[in-house]
Amino acid sequence: MKELLIRALGDAPALALLKDRQLLEYWPLQEDLASQAGAVYLGRVGRVMKSLHALFVTLAPGVEGFLPFDELAGAPRPDPGEALPVQLKKPPQGGKAAYLTCDISLPGRYAMLLPRGSQASASRRAADPQALRLLARRLCPPGMGLVLRASAQGVARQEVAREVAAHLAAWQTLLDQAAQARAPALLAPAPGILARLLRDERALPDQLIVDDPRAAQGLDLPLRVHPDPFGLYGVAQQLHQALRRVVRLPSGGQLVLDPCEAALLIDVNTAQDMNKAGDLMLRTNLEAAREIARLLRLRRVGGIILIDFIGMEHEAQRAVVQSALEEALLEDRVTSEVLGFTRLGLMEMTRKKAQPALAAQRQAYTQGMEEIHTEHA
Repeated sequence: MKELLIRALGDAPALALLKDRQLLEYWPLQEDLASQAGAVYLGRVGRVMKSLHALFVTLAPGVEGFLPFDELAGAPRPDPGEALPVQLKKPPQGGKAAYLTCDISLPGRYAMLLPRGSQASASRRAADPQALRLLARRLCPPGMGLVLRASAQGVARQEVAREVAAHLAAWQTLLDQAAQARAPALLAPAPGILARLLRDERALPDQLIVDDPRAAQGLDLPLRVHPDPFGLYGVAQQLHQALRRVVRLPSGGQLVLDPCEAALLIDVNTAQDMNKAGDLMLRTNLEAAREIARLLRLRRVGGIILIDFIGMEHEAQRAVVQSALEEALLEDRVTSEVLGFTRLGLMEMTRKKAQPALAAQRQAYTQGMEEIHTEHA
């Protein structure tokens, strides 16, 4: 059973997504949506860097974004001082400016409208991509692009068409705002985490638990009101345990997670697993594969991941473990690719860098620690 918990009251509003009472995602709700991927600006063109094949666009006083020429979406190269609608493709990180594009996209649960695109296509994750591509061609507005997502498979055509019509209306609103605004100006902030989660989650939550009914307005999910949603399943304790270097498996085995500059290294061992029945190494590795998929999602890990599973003698066992990991990753909203075992016996995989790492959000740590101390006081 999948449950979405929203703590709206207090100084640290947050949401948590759980499946079978295990924590999958944790997000503070206090976000700077103006600087997140998806925000749309009417920027003003600044410096043109021909050597970098890019230009800088002012988004706000003292704030610039980086726009490669390849992201102009077929439009002629603008001159310094021109107003230009752009979208944040990647938020600013460290000392790097936000990565911008003129190929603005309006994503939804079933469809993504590309007002400056020219093709109708479908997600490769769909069970029947050919059927979705045919539907995309029928629904694609003239002179635009449209991508139907895997979640559109099996949904009534009218419902998908309604979402496409809503995207068209949103695009017209952006155009109207751009015509009236004076650059630089924010035209539309990025969707909040709640909207993104409900948009991208493959299977919607079975239940919504909130401490304030107002947090559930507009959400068509079975509702339960509880004064302490996070306390129901010990979200604070789960968060604390999942962020440790050593994470224990239910059987007694353990994972050791060591992030470094280039990759995340994960070591699997049996530790205190006292159940000697059956194939101990295979059983522990299968359990570890499922837990690793959960932890990568919860920690929002991005980049290269190397997993040192317990050594297995047979290739068939390695194939079973790889399949288990791939299956567990299917529920993740962020794309991963499992590349297989290296010659050294390490499982090599990648996960798209699409979200700020949970470890970088100190508020999540701080709030979790405060709750733990309060609950154990």
